[in-house]
Amino acid sequence: MKNITQLHRAATTGLLICSVLFVALILSGGCASEPSPPAASKAPPLPAGVTLHQDKDINGVWLAPEFNFKGYDTVYVADPMFAAVERTNEVAMRAMAMKALSDQMVEHIRKTEMFPVVTTQTNELKPDARKLILENTIIEYEKGGGGARFWAGLYGAGQPVIKVRGRILDGDKLMCVYEMRRSGESGGARVFGGYKNDEDIQRNDIRDLASDFADFIKRTAAK
Repeated sequence: MKNITQLHRAATTGLLICSVLFVALILSGGCASEPSPPAASKAPPLPAGVTLHQDKDINGVWLAPEFNFKGYDTVYVADPMFAAVERTNEVAMRAMAMKALSDQMVEHIRKTEMFPVVTTQTNELKPDARKLILENTIIEYEKGGGGARFWAGLYGAGQPVIKVRGRILDGDKLMCVYEMRRSGESGGARVFGGYKNDEDIQRNDIRDLASDFADFIKRTAAK
């Protein structure tokens, strides 16, 4: 009788564990980004002759010889392009991320106080202005999922992902190429990510990305 009771308890415990794991799997799969389709990123290769190197919080960057961001009075931030995998459950989040990327780039580059005009509006560009054109392309993207973050968010599971490749032009001359990737950068996203929504975490990641890029501009100009 004792052996039967022990077996019953073991079976009950095993069933409970399986149930918890099953719920976790449902939460992770139901809330996270869908699996990537076979066709991966549509991002073009890097321009010929461009080799990226890490610079502090910039994952990879290349600068044209002698270029240091000085001597310009306008930065035009063009609308971002999307060249990552497109998933059907990420349409609204993609749109949010693309707008937030432009907005945050403008906000943080303005804070450098290096350029009198930083804008996304073509009607604010003066014909005689010496300007830089900043173009961003999202080459990796996932909206993330709260279920996966709840169980393993500390290790990166379920975190939103955004990777941006940017280039800066003076007219048709390439001056800078950079790549930056962010995924659950804040401590709160890692520790309490299961209780935060995807959008809040990704907005913070985009803010962090733009802030780090603005810092890079100031550091480069100060050399």
